[in-house]
Amino acid sequence: MDTLTTVQQLIAAEADLKLEDLAPGRPLEELGVDSLSVLMVAFKIEDTFGVKMPEERVPFRTLQDIADLVDRLVAEQSTSRSSTK
Repeated sequence: MDTLTTVQQLIAAEADLKLEDLAPGRPLEELGVDSLSVLMVAFKIEDTFGVKMPEERVPFRTLQDIADLVDRLVAEQSTSRSSTK
């Protein structure tokens, strides 16, 4: 399963939305996803992907923004692990 699909499933569960309504580029605000829901999903993302979300506030506008950040964090973590071996 790819990152975007996982993020869509997490958001759908947290915000009680249908997966088919969660187009990658659709604004979270338009979906009715508030900042508290995004925060709760961020904790689930950390658990699911084994990454640490940034401490500073990251302005997520779309699901794709979240998936892109997660992909970047996973890649950075992977690079960091391989360079310490």
